Amino acid sequence: MSKCPKCKQEINYLNNYQSGENHYQLDADGEYELIDFINDDKTNDFECPLCNEVIFTSEDKAYKFLRGKKKKTVRC
Repeated sequence: MSKCPKCKQEINYLNNYQSGENHYQLDADGEYELIDFINDDKTNDFECPLCNEVIFTSEDKAYKFLRGKKKKTVRC
């Protein structure tokens, strides 16, 4: 499990916030259905779920953080 660098608590996921537009379809019953999300590439924050601090703005770095570092195998 990874540790948040801000609050030092163990976490196994990050909250992701992206800016953009949601495209909905409204039917005659007043029900909305999400059709698409169009990302505007302005905000892509990955936050700790416990302290709500932004840890990463890169999906690649966030993914690597959650996967942890692989330990090197020493061969004799």
